[in-house]
Amino acid sequence: MQSFWRRTRRNTRISLKFYASASRLALGQSRWIAASGSLGALSLGLVGIGMATLVTPYQGVAVASLTADRAPRVVALDLTPRDMDEPRAVVAIQPTDDLHTASLADPGMFTDEVAAEAVAEIHPAEPREVEVTVALANGETLMEVLANAGADRIDAYHAVAAMSAHYSPRKLRAGQEISLSFMEMPEGVGTLDGETAPAKYLTAIALQPDIERAIEVTRDADGSFTGRETMREFTEGFVRAAGTIDNSLFLDGERAGLPPQIIVEMIRMYSYSVDFQREIQPGDKFEVYFSRKFDENNVAVKEGDVLFASLSVGGKTHKLWRHDPGDGVWDYFDENGQSMKKFLMKTPVDGARLSSGFGMRRHPILGYSRLHGGVDFAAPTGTPIYAAGDGTIQRANRFGSYGNYISIRHANGYETAYAHLNGFARGIRAGTRVRQGQVIGYVGTTGRSTGPHLHYEVHVNGKKMNPLALKVPTGRKLEGAQLAAFKAERETMAMQMAEAPLATRVARADTDANSAN
Repeated sequence: MQSFWRRTRRNTRISLKFYASASRLALGQSRWIAASGSLGALSLGLVGIGMATLVTPYQGVAVASLTADRAPRVVALDLTPRDMDEPRAVVAIQPTDDLHTASLADPGMFTDEVAAEAVAEIHPAEPREVEVTVALANGETLMEVLANAGADRIDAYHAVAAMSAHYSPRKLRAGQEISLSFMEMPEGVGTLDGETAPAKYLTAIALQPDIERAIEVTRDADGSFTGRETMREFTEGFVRAAGTIDNSLFLDGERAGLPPQIIVEMIRMYSYSVDFQREIQPGDKFEVYFSRKFDENNVAVKEGDVLFASLSVGGKTHKLWRHDPGDGVWDYFDENGQSMKKFLMKTPVDGARLSSGFGMRRHPILGYSRLHGGVDFAAPTGTPIYAAGDGTIQRANRFGSYGNYISIRHANGYETAYAHLNGFARGIRAGTRVRQGQVIGYVGTTGRSTGPHLHYEVHVNGKKMNPLALKVPTGRKLEGAQLAAFKAERETMAMQMAEAPLATRVARADTDANSAN
């Protein structure tokens, strides 16, 4: 601006000198004063007109200055009230060195590209919230899930730390669905120090590790993360089912409306006293009474505990009730208060078929007769194998022709062995204490084996015994006040069972309704 006024003053002086010289030559000294005054006034008038021409179009104009990485830009809009049918604007864009102007009054100068760029400068894109749901892959960690989804690693670290206070990410299993929320920034947005901002800001993590609880991590206003655990509340109801075994307890139990979890629990309850492969026959009957949890819409969401079960095998009925004698250790007891638990389980694997018994036999691989020191249960690869009783793991490794092998030392000189395993359960190693019914491994066909099966042995003081014929000690027996409390609970449960809905009838009603439609 200062250089502009210097040039103006210099041009004015030159003009006055020029007009003064011309006046002296043409009019003489006497007329010089009047002529120079007229010419000076004329020059000053022209300068004023020029300045007014430059300034007048910008009266009432609001100017917004925006900064981008590539170049400064200036956008000016004419805010002077005019005819609403013919809006006007003045846009000045300076990408590099030359100043370009355009006006809506002159469509030829104001191109679509210039208009779009000017509007984008005035109304920049805003951040938007993005939600995605991902499933945890096998062997993948939560940190890897967040990083692959685009989260900043520092944000991911603090979010995982906030979750760990309520739920350990190490407990997550493959297939677990995780909901992620991001604030996605527009492309090219910068920070105050000139650096480019992250494309995504992690704002929330949500997952439901089980039906009863939900875990959520959210970003606070200060940028930190806070985790919280929400427990769902359910109402408890009771259901009973009954049926006849024509094929197997598992198949006919499902037809009677029993969920798989309840059927498996029944098998475990009676595995101490019933051989499901040899003793179950067509025509045998079963009945079960169990609890079930319902959500706020009265929809069943989770099966509870088996409270009573009855199994008739070969004309003999076995009844068991779930009961806590008061010491916090519940068990299943028969009508006399005798625990159903035996010292050792009769069959330490579910749903298996007895493929070879104990005794002398012709070896299927070696081709000659020798003692088969255990029993074989044929089952699909991966079927869980349970510890037959409480004890300590003596061996859990590869052992010659037995393949993957586990041996457990129990009390009173008893020992059990499990061979040809496909693999060991987590934490199973020599020296580990195990409980009866705990999963220790999985059915396989390692070692000298012709197919997937469990080879199961029982040793008593170092001598191999027939597991199916062995008479083992039973569990505890209720007496006195404990027995009286148990009988009173049985009577109360009998009245509750009479009022509980029958799962079989519910299933048939649904079937009839579908058939009618």
